[in-house]
Amino acid sequence: MNAVAIGPFAFSGDRFSVIAGLIVFMLVGSLLAARVDNRLGTFTTAAALLGIAGARAGHVLVHAESFLQEPLRVLAIWQGGFSPTGGLLGVLLAAVLLWRKAPKATPWAILPLAAGFFVWVVVTTLTDSGTAPRAPGTSYAVLARDETLAIADRKGRPAVLNLWASWCPPCRREMPMMAEIATSNPEVDFLFANQGESRAVIGAYLRQTGVDLETILVDPFSDLSRHYGAIGLPATLFINPDGTLAATHLGEISRETIAERLAAFPSEDRKQTE
Repeated sequence: MNAVAIGPFAFSGDRFSVIAGLIVFMLVGSLLAARVDNRLGTFTTAAALLGIAGARAGHVLVHAESFLQEPLRVLAIWQGGFSPTGGLLGVLLAAVLLWRKAPKATPWAILPLAAGFFVWVVVTTLTDSGTAPRAPGTSYAVLARDETLAIADRKGRPAVLNLWASWCPPCRREMPMMAEIATSNPEVDFLFANQGESRAVIGAYLRQTGVDLETILVDPFSDLSRHYGAIGLPATLFINPDGTLAATHLGEISRETIAERLAAFPSEDRKQTE
């Protein structure tokens, strides 16, 4: 899993590269504002804000039906969900505003944009961990069932593997939603692998919350986190029927992201399981 840890904070590789690029973009803009035209500083601030707002708005519009049911989730940007097209439109709007107020300074706006893009590319390359690990052959006990399960031995079905713990607030927030989606998608195996806790602790949490999960794997030594390189919780992994890793998501996940990832599974594989 491509991820970066800074102290107690963990970032997925794609988010960290965007943050790094944005920071450099703002810094270069501030330097140009001091040396060339102070309106370049205003441009970088406006471009950052409009870009983020546009990217989020674009994502929300694409998934309008889902967000209408829970409008406050529009503000849950920590779950991810941004449209590159919407973000680009926001930056272009900031550039147009700069051109109208300071046409001579507008060409200088290319420098912070180029610097931010360059850093994004470099950090993306550096955080790419290369070939993703295949599903492990280790068997894990299934809670509430007298059996074990090895992720690599599943019968050719796509799977969503969620790594979680009861002490993790984002895990607790997303779990009811994930349980609902799991029920609605019987053609996909949803596996909830608890990391580092005992059967007693897991059972107490489930009784307290009333969350109904069909397949809970007991991983008391967090082997799956090490196998997939998950440096934080929750982590959600989308696994192809052949055991290869299709996609990963570090941190709390949204309903829309899961829907997009499920739709990306090969349709013929999903039909075979129905």
